Amino acid sequence: MIINETRTNNIYNIKSLAAYLGAEEKILLGFYDELLNDKEFLADVNDRIKFTRENFDFKKGIFNKDDIDTIDWFAFERVLIYVLIRFIKPENVLETGVYYGGNSAFALRALDKNQKGKMTSIDFPDYEIRETNSDSARHSLVGDTELYTPSLRPGFMVPLLLKERWNLIEGDSLAIIPTLDIQFDMYIHDSDHSMQFLSKEMELAWNKLSDDAIFLVDDIDWSNAFYAFVSAKRLYPVLFTDNGKDNLRVRTGVVSKKHIRNSDTAFT
Repeated sequence: MIINETRTNNIYNIKSLAAYLGAEEKILLGFYDELLNDKEFLADVNDRIKFTRENFDFKKGIFNKDDIDTIDWFAFERVLIYVLIRFIKPENVLETGVYYGGNSAFALRALDKNQKGKMTSIDFPDYEIRETNSDSARHSLVGDTELYTPSLRPGFMVPLLLKERWNLIEGDSLAIIPTLDIQFDMYIHDSDHSMQFLSKEMELAWNKLSDDAIFLVDDIDWSNAFYAFVSAKRLYPVLFTDNGKDNLRVRTGVVSKKHIRNSDTAFT
């Protein structure tokens, strides 16, 4: 990744988000600048990475870096989550798929900055996923970068001071979501991206969302589930590429439940 190019891609994506939401570009770009200049958050993330590497000998992906000097080393999805939460100021966020807690950390920092809101996150520890479903397909670009040992639990990168707004539930999202007696203002999917699983999870999550909620799904290129869902419900999405690490593949889809072009006859 070339960080200057990454930042250019991030800015372009945020401007696209502003156009989609009908928001002022300077407001959303201001939240991005806020994140870029958040030295406290970056230091906390670096501390968690160092702690995990030194105490658990976990050195995969971002955990192999001695010191991260800018949040632009992270995927655009995380910047997107931060900016969206700072802008819409949700009372309740639903997240599925936690892994080491990259998305979770950015979301929780945004809630902390808002000084309001809670996040409920659902995920199995990685080793339990492999034990219960040894045939679980992984994307060819992932390899073993998502594998970690039972000594680590989901969310191990999340700074400790951000956990007061977090309810982490270890388990199957398809079983847990129906039991949640909460109306969510934002849904973030980054768990099992297969057609069958994601289709079921999106339907369950949709039924738990407020009328003006934001719906975010990552890795939409792994199956056609997201596209089938928005087409069936006649929703008007906005799509985002990553910021350079994966050759600008379209990775993330966002839907505003109240978007003026939902049910637009021009969209098929």
